[in-house]
Amino acid sequence: MESDNISNNETKNWKGTNKSLLPRSFGKRLFPSLKPSSEHTLLFKIPIGINKIPEPYPKEYCDSWDDNHVKMPCSKHNLFLVHENDKSSKKNRWDIITNSLLKPISSSEELEKAIISYNSKYKNQWRFYLLHSFFDECLNEEETEEFFNNLLPKIIKLALKLPTLVTKPIPLLKQTHNHSISLSQMQIACLLANAFLCTFPHRNVSSSKSEYSEYPHINFNGLFQLMVTSSADHYLYEKLKCIICYFKKVTSANSGEQINNNSYILNGIVTYSRRRLPSGDLPYWLQSTKKLTNLYITSDGTIEDNGDGMLQVDFANKFIGGGVLGHGSVQEEIRFLICPELLLSQLFSEKMLHTEAIIITGVERFSDYSGYADSFVWKGVHLDVTPVDENNRRYTTVVAIDALYYSDPNTQFKIKNLRRELHKSFAGFSWGQESECFNVAIATGNWGCGAFRGDSHLKSLLQLMSAAQANRDVAYFTFGDTKLLDSIYSMHTFLKSQNITVGEVCSILIKYYACLETMPCVSVHDYIYDAFANKARQVLDNNEYKPKIFTQYLQNQLLRNNYKAEESNTEVLQASKNSNTEDDKTSEQLYSLSSSSNVESRSCSSSNPPESTPEVSHSTSSNIIKSISEESQSLLSLSTIKSSSDDSKYCLNTTFIESPSKKLQLSSSLSIIESTPEKVEEEPKLIGVDSIDVTYDIDKQETQDVKFLPVNQFRLKNDEERTMCIKQQKNSWLQLNDSKKDFQSAIEKSSAVTGQLSILKRDREEQDGGKRVVKRKISDYFSPKR
Repeated sequence: MESDNISNNETKNWKGTNKSLLPRSFGKRLFPSLKPSSEHTLLFKIPIGINKIPEPYPKEYCDSWDDNHVKMPCSKHNLFLVHENDKSSKKNRWDIITNSLLKPISSSEELEKAIISYNSKYKNQWRFYLLHSFFDECLNEEETEEFFNNLLPKIIKLALKLPTLVTKPIPLLKQTHNHSISLSQMQIACLLANAFLCTFPHRNVSSSKSEYSEYPHINFNGLFQLMVTSSADHYLYEKLKCIICYFKKVTSANSGEQINNNSYILNGIVTYSRRRLPSGDLPYWLQSTKKLTNLYITSDGTIEDNGDGMLQVDFANKFIGGGVLGHGSVQEEIRFLICPELLLSQLFSEKMLHTEAIIITGVERFSDYSGYADSFVWKGVHLDVTPVDENNRRYTTVVAIDALYYSDPNTQFKIKNLRRELHKSFAGFSWGQESECFNVAIATGNWGCGAFRGDSHLKSLLQLMSAAQANRDVAYFTFGDTKLLDSIYSMHTFLKSQNITVGEVCSILIKYYACLETMPCVSVHDYIYDAFANKARQVLDNNEYKPKIFTQYLQNQLLRNNYKAEESNTEVLQASKNSNTEDDKTSEQLYSLSSSSNVESRSCSSSNPPESTPEVSHSTSSNIIKSISEESQSLLSLSTIKSSSDDSKYCLNTTFIESPSKKLQLSSSLSIIESTPEKVEEEPKLIGVDSIDVTYDIDKQETQDVKFLPVNQFRLKNDEERTMCIKQQKNSWLQLNDSKKDFQSAIEKSSAVTGQLSILKRDREEQDGGKRVVKRKISDYFSPKR
């Protein structure tokens, strides 16, 4: 169902395919299935049984202190150096943790003292500013007493159950290895209680040579140490409120205690998965024949609220969780705060590589919120009513993919960066393609924009391309940006109506980077519109007009607006004006008519094509590329401008026509985008010449050897000057051929060695009526580039 069939009020908020028609995971078997294997570790006994609390497996605690598993606080190998009576001895650290936490704690100062007692190495480094100010300035006296007298003892009790709740070693989700870990919600709560109390060993150092330097922080000391210096920092208090809300709910679970007049049972399962795509499974983007899938796009709502049952994208940091235990409070951090079970991924997930994604299935939401960044506010307890499967796993799947940060935003259009972002998003979007959830839609938004300085138009297009490659529909949330909604929807509609493939869009994006060098005001959407419109226009420029091609070309003119050049608006090229054939005359008349039609021009900041007129029939809105390839001659022009910088600068003309005998062929050097990030270090140089095939009234035999100079060395303002440049080259070539013939004729006539040049000069003066033809250089017509 399209947005045309809904009310006017709804039309303002969303466009595209009705969200209810997008495939979801409800009722399907979630991926991965809960079966222990070499690639899936389960920490509970199966089968679980309906509405039963999962039992830890095995029954007895199994210790593992190595580089492949999480080093647990309760391990017998977790030793602590103690100095007593001028003697040093090693004691089990878990015993010290237990003794310190079981002592009465009635204030934040006493809690800090207890935590430092088993982290004495950091006695002079850790200062729990936020923890102290939270209870002194944020909470009232009654709330503070409630925490220390009731909630904190429950958190400590839950944490100390670690040897009996988590009995199996937890594997690390290392780089380049595909693996999944499934835990019960109670096991997760126990591990997070230990993180809150900062008990995990070897996880407090961030130097590059430390054991866990490639892993996120898991202990909460980083959050406790932050300072609130002004009202702008009050969002840090809200982060602690989310954490406390979570512990209030899980510590009262399975006890019959009422929360909001409801008893809470903690019996769910959560699965944490790491996925890497090997080079052999990465798509060949330029060769992709996939076409864009359905799109639902809205300026209202959020991924977590309105993307239920879909693959919900987490705009992640390569260290998953980002700044959730620091100053961060944007998309990823907020999602981790309202769903704290996501925090556990920081315990065992190594930093993500370029073709990796982390997928978390079954998490529960515990808090409501409002605001964003420093306006973030905790709004109370959230009751999560998301359905669960037969194993009590919620139909909530979070896909964490990290975008690149760009100090120079223009570099995001480089080939290697386009390739990287496509690979990264596809690694997440193609999750579970061999399961029942193979077609579940993707809920996403402005991934990698904002602080990472990504272009929202480019990032949305790359995600649509990856989703199409994975055969999934998309629900896109612009977070209140109605202009972006219109722009993305218009581009999606244009590409989908023209049956343009992922590979064709990819080839245009490669060329766009060169356009930024000369026309930085041209948006990526404008460039795409113009590229495909130029493809139709080139049919007429080559005197190959046929009725159905022109109809398609006229329609494309109405679908796009030409971007403006820096100095003046460009004139429409009329390459066939010197032709004497009937078809050429007709073509010129129709072309002039179309160029003078009243179509509003596009500014450099615009991205929405005007709607096509009713006179253009639907049958002629078929694939423009297919129509052109059937009727036109082959022409693919690429041009390169060398720069003093290390990277090659590309100047590629958007004008090209497909060969009727084969599909569009790009230079083999463009295959760089197919290579994996691990193998490609530098971008290749794309070499070619820029030319237009214009027919004149000249003998084909005389011009078959004509070789054009690269016209990009001249300052050509528009297509008319470009055509004149090509024409002058041809005329010069003809004059050169005449001179060769005259010279050869003079040699043949003269028998003497001397006087040949005089004869040649006299003959030419007689032939030209006594006037010497002056041959002008092409550079006389155009100023060369400096």
